[in-house]
Amino acid sequence: MKIAYILGFFAIVLLLTACQPSVNTVPNVTLEGAMITTGNQTINQTPELKINDSEDYGNVSYIITGTEGDLIKLELKAVDPDGDKLTYTYDRPFNDNGLWQTKEGDAGKYLVKVTVSDGKSDSSADVLVIVKPSNKAPIIDCLDDIRVKEGETVELKCNFFDKENDPLVIEYSGWMTSPVYTTNYDSAGKHKVFVTVSDGFHNVTKTINVIVDNVDRAPIFEEKLKDLVVLETDIVTLKPKVMDPDGDTIKLTYSEPFNSNGVWKTKIGDAGTYPISVVASSGSLTTKETFTLTVKMLNTAPVMKTISNITIEEGDTIILKPDVADREDDVITIKYTGWMKSSTYTTTYDDAYPKGCDKVGCSATYKVTVTASDGQYNVSQDVYITVKDKNRPPQFVWP
Repeated sequence: MKIAYILGFFAIVLLLTACQPSVNTVPNVTLEGAMITTGNQTINQTPELKINDSEDYGNVSYIITGTEGDLIKLELKAVDPDGDKLTYTYDRPFNDNGLWQTKEGDAGKYLVKVTVSDGKSDSSADVLVIVKPSNKAPIIDCLDDIRVKEGETVELKCNFFDKENDPLVIEYSGWMTSPVYTTNYDSAGKHKVFVTVSDGFHNVTKTINVIVDNVDRAPIFEEKLKDLVVLETDIVTLKPKVMDPDGDTIKLTYSEPFNSNGVWKTKIGDAGTYPISVVASSGSLTTKETFTLTVKMLNTAPVMKTISNITIEEGDTIILKPDVADREDDVITIKYTGWMKSSTYTTTYDDAYPKGCDKVGCSATYKVTVTASDGQYNVSQDVYITVKDKNRPPQFVWP
């Protein structure tokens, strides 16, 4: 009887329970982690609550840490006791799929609410996303363009900055391989120099344009002009060796008495000392060289003035005084040949009768050759001397 009563009681309880409507249960959210992608690398984060990171944000359920540039994906799972289909919604900056592609400048802390719904009830969880600053590329501070002249020094005054103070490796390439370069006279033109700096994470390159202006240079005498000594009547031709470093056309100008071709035909009387200059010009630039030209006298024959013929009487003395000049002032020697052997002669009373005379008043003419010499050249002149008979008075002859 008692057994039947108890069984009946349980049957009534089961019947009452089966007839009551079902009650919806809130989904149970389980934080299983997040996926952070940097390039091709995937890092699985496990739930970790750091009080220091979250103290300003209240009680967060989960903390995710990434770096600017990472792709962060929230992989949160919820379990619904009733087996209902669940949908998830995410606060910005995450998209509907729980993805956030961070970029430079996104560094900071973000409190993100993740909501899961079974269509009837919602559950939420607060996630703290901490985005750390990425390593910043170094900064190069240089002039974009540098202009110098040939022969000047190019100095690249670049400043380098790195936010994280990473060790920097600096490299120069292109037209220059170091920050300082002294140009030469073949450097004219536009050149590119590449300045590269690396902090171990980033390589940054800056292109600098270096413009080298051509500098026109004056012509150069390859050999110094030497002093010259020539003789009168010589032809002097100047042929200086001159070059232009830039390959420009050279014009030569000679001082007088040279002509435009650098030639001087000397003559008798040009003896002397002459300062000579030669100017080489290319464009507006000139170079001047000087030297001394000495023209020596050419030895010439002495010059003798004409000696007039002489007529005298017997007993007179003849004195010949030839007037001889030598341009070079050489020592002159005079020689007398013919009737006289020296410059002086006293006639006799027989000189008018060299061959006898058959009457009173006879005369005789004699030739004297006067020769002047400077040791190299001789000049001669014939002088004719006429000796006339001279009557002499009678003389007593005493015993």
